[in-house]
Amino acid sequence: MSHTGRIWIANVVVLATATAGYLLHRFPPATSSFYPRCPIFTWLHLYCPGCGGTRALAALLHGSLLEAMHWNAMVVLLLPFATFYFVITYWRAIRNADFRWPNVSNSLLALILGCVGIFTVLRNLPLR
Repeated sequence: MSHTGRIWIANVVVLATATAGYLLHRFPPATSSFYPRCPIFTWLHLYCPGCGGTRALAALLHGSLLEAMHWNAMVVLLLPFATFYFVITYWRAIRNADFRWPNVSNSLLALILGCVGIFTVLRNLPLR
């Protein structure tokens, strides 16, 4: 892909992300019914790792960190890392004529996957 095409795609992704953020802020899941329901929770009555993620992001957009942590702590805790990865990828796409995806080690990916698994099990235990 040409450098100009990559810049165009990177800017479209940023615009789509900003638009999604605006819509999530303007139409929070608590008051809007058009957001899809989680099929895992609907069919199995178990919280998947992403359950509550949309509500958590909406709470963050409204400045409520505690509410966001209530809905999905994993999304809140991983968001700074995902944002950093997004920014680095965008910067490389815009600046570098020879684009490379940021490298993430297999050890880090295994650690994240393990934490997601533990989080999923713990949030479904009947401790309440």
